[in-house]
Amino acid sequence: MNEQTPNILVICSDQHHPLMTGYREHAFVQTPNLDRLAQNGTHFTRAYCNSPICVPSRMSFITGKYPHQVDSWCIGIPMDREEMTWARRLDRAGIPSTMLGKMDFCGEYQDGGFSEHKIMHRRKAWEKIPPETPWAARLKGYTRTDKRAHVLRAGPESGVLRNRKEEPRGVVSHFEHDRQVTDWALDYLKEKGRDSQDKPWALYMGYLFPHWPFCVPDEYYEMYYPDRLELPENARFPNPELHPALYHFQQALDLGTVTEDMLQRTVAAYYGMITCMDAMIGEIFAELENQGLAQNTYVIYTSDHGESLGEHGLFYKQCSYEGSAGVPLIVSGPGLPQGKQVDLPVSLVDLYPTVMEMAGLETEADRPGRSWLPLVRGEDQDRPDYAFSEFHANFLRHDWYMLVRGDFKYTYYANERPSLFHVKEDPKEDRDLAEDLAYGDVLKDFEALLRSIVDPDETTLRAKHDLGLMGTDGTDYTETLSVEDLADDIRH
Repeated sequence: MNEQTPNILVICSDQHHPLMTGYREHAFVQTPNLDRLAQNGTHFTRAYCNSPICVPSRMSFITGKYPHQVDSWCIGIPMDREEMTWARRLDRAGIPSTMLGKMDFCGEYQDGGFSEHKIMHRRKAWEKIPPETPWAARLKGYTRTDKRAHVLRAGPESGVLRNRKEEPRGVVSHFEHDRQVTDWALDYLKEKGRDSQDKPWALYMGYLFPHWPFCVPDEYYEMYYPDRLELPENARFPNPELHPALYHFQQALDLGTVTEDMLQRTVAAYYGMITCMDAMIGEIFAELENQGLAQNTYVIYTSDHGESLGEHGLFYKQCSYEGSAGVPLIVSGPGLPQGKQVDLPVSLVDLYPTVMEMAGLETEADRPGRSWLPLVRGEDQDRPDYAFSEFHANFLRHDWYMLVRGDFKYTYYANERPSLFHVKEDPKEDRDLAEDLAYGDVLKDFEALLRSIVDPDETTLRAKHDLGLMGTDGTDYTETLSVEDLADDIRH
């Protein structure tokens, strides 16, 4: 490994809507530091996660495989220790890899191949896979009352700005978590700046912002509330015009009546979380400069998935709409062009081969992604012309599989009709074309492409089996059971 090998910094936020940044020309959201990163590098306008929920998305981008290839169906399912990660590849190549903050490994296996790691929260793993009783979050009649509570309580979080020298104790806010992760990273960079050996390193930072609950220090909330914000598109509660699978999702959220003031407070808090996080990221960039590390460090900024934030009458993630499945993505570093924009579809499964190329390493042949660097440099390369995402987790009864290719976005819903949007002409995804006979050939082509990537029927059955949703006789409990039936069974 030569001394000129660049360093690698990956910053991953949690639940950042892809359009809510200054560099994407949002009318109100202020992200001066991410804007500067985009000006100094390349940003992608059609980047997607590979499953819009925390654990599967992260297990996908750390292994460079799709969720169905590592059986990461939902939150709480631990990853197999034998799965190779880019962190372990770097470590074995003599490049120390460090994880600070959220990566969301479940259970006892927490290092994920990193040379060292520091975390504040450990997510529990399921005790048994498949569970002995069907997973209620996928059954008819399932609701989550706490989801409405997040919207009701959205707003400023007074008193959260604790003394930075005081270590957080017990349950901490998202701000406190991210403040600690930032301070850890600042100490790390100072140490690297003092290191006379000048060896390459890789640092992963996992923030919680702007994930719900929608609470942020007062100063950031007051930047946007009540009128420096945009109310979400088609925010109807309920919204019976949604695809049947998504209407079920909306009902499961149990949001009830959502007033304009509730939306204003939630949106203002969300914007504030983004700007607050951006300020902490700015500290990281400043320290890179202070330590003389900026010129020889690749920087990647992205998020594990998006946030619907009321669009179409939905909150959180879980669906294939742009706000949920899309992610922000910026790549900057030595020798890369500045101020460039890439409009071709990419996804986070590409992170693995990108990190490998940055480190001068080869990517294993069984990884479906391709490095972003040839796109950034404007080089021709043999890469898929589509982005793929999938979902097997909570709130929706059935699995879905999404493809973005050309001007269209296609979603295959198991046991239900598909959806199709012309995202170039209809970027807000208001007109579903799937039942328009004129698009029959487009649907056929997309389904053929999907089946060349994954067998959706077999994969859906495998996922449902692992989630306890298939009977020994082949009964699909998502079709035959409700949460009331499950409760009756338990009572008896």
